[in-house]
Amino acid sequence: MDRKKQEQAVAEIIKSMGVSLKNRGLYPSAHPLVRKPVEQCLDLIVPFFDDCTELALAVSDGTLVLEGVPVFTLTSSLEFFMDRLIRIGVPALIFERGLSLEDIDLFVRFLHETKAEGLSPEEIRDRLVALGVTRIRVKQTDPESDDDHAVARTIYANAVSVVSSVLQEIRSGRIPSGTDTVRVVTDMGGMLTRNRDALLALTLIKNFDEYTFNHSVNVAVLALTLAGELEIGEEAMVEVGVSGLLHDVGKTQLALDLIRKPGSLTADEFEEIKKHPEEGFVLAQKMSDIPNTAAFMIREHHMRHDRTGYPKTEAGYRLHQHTGIISVADCYDALTTMRCYQAPRTPAGALLLMESEAGKSLNPQVVGQLRKALGDFPVGTMVRLNTMEVGVVTATAEGVKAPRRVAVLFEREGKPMLRPEEVDIDLGQGGPGAGRTVTAAVNPLLFPYAAAGSYLNTVAG
Repeated sequence: MDRKKQEQAVAEIIKSMGVSLKNRGLYPSAHPLVRKPVEQCLDLIVPFFDDCTELALAVSDGTLVLEGVPVFTLTSSLEFFMDRLIRIGVPALIFERGLSLEDIDLFVRFLHETKAEGLSPEEIRDRLVALGVTRIRVKQTDPESDDDHAVARTIYANAVSVVSSVLQEIRSGRIPSGTDTVRVVTDMGGMLTRNRDALLALTLIKNFDEYTFNHSVNVAVLALTLAGELEIGEEAMVEVGVSGLLHDVGKTQLALDLIRKPGSLTADEFEEIKKHPEEGFVLAQKMSDIPNTAAFMIREHHMRHDRTGYPKTEAGYRLHQHTGIISVADCYDALTTMRCYQAPRTPAGALLLMESEAGKSLNPQVVGQLRKALGDFPVGTMVRLNTMEVGVVTATAEGVKAPRRVAVLFEREGKPMLRPEEVDIDLGQGGPGAGRTVTAAVNPLLFPYAAAGSYLNTVAG
């Protein structure tokens, strides 16, 4: 399901519950205007369980968010539904696979009949159990952490939307303003300062229906992360972020069939592909509010550190001092993404390959900073613990960049957990950790449940 369809489905799911809730004040519970929206809700929500075992619904900063998809356009039914959640005190909800019509109906009944406000999660949980709700549970949240993840998802989604809009406008023959591009890059930079892991985790969730858009956003996030490590200054960081977001804008001037070709390219086709950095340079210079330095980094991101890439330049040509950041970010995201012509490398595997290219195709200083920023087990890495449990890194410790928290997905016998269990990792500094340590990275393709992508949704909060 592509993001646009996902957003539409999410809005309809919440709207249907809101409609049923509003109509309960006017009609008996068995009336079609009460019951039909519940049936519609179940029909819409079931397809989401093809890829995951549970869905999370929360209200963050006045925005309804289901599985990381925010609903910004609110109808009266959506507003009514959200108001009831807030008034009762529901922090976040989890819908589990196996959800039934009765579960949704009873939950809507709970929202309608509950007069108390500001209930604790425990009180809400007890009331749902007493009603007989079995596949909807209230989630005890860490407000600060959950808020960060919700904000990160919103910023990431906005960035995808901006890239999509820019590329579509250019393909339509128009030159868009760069105002939104600069704005969303500023937002990403702020989020990386606030909670870097929350935004970095989203770069590991690959959307194959919108690969170009997600790849552009991922490169921008990674480039901004590197820029922060290199301490290049606020103005230069924006320039780097903008060039990362627009580094492939020149591909809009190439035939779609060529861009989307699933197999290997012919020599002539590759020569066409090699034109996109120059095309991007020309387009970026025409866009208002885009720094001129960003246009040069767009032109140079495939030139390679040893100048053996493209486009070819005269002898003595000097790359922009920050072009290496874009090249490294672009390489890392490409290596960790499954494409029709390559299996994805693990984050650790990608770093090892890039280190072998340091000084040749990639800037060695920037590659070193990427290793420093991500650590040996970056967020999103599937790992085995000394307890023989298998999980995914969800947070790293500042300074040492070692895994600080892991979401355990598989028991020591290899059986999938019914629900991911977040555990602290023993950093050898005392405090929580229960003796658990990370022993090695694990290939997620060895675990069908994980390979389906569910474990990455765990990383993103």
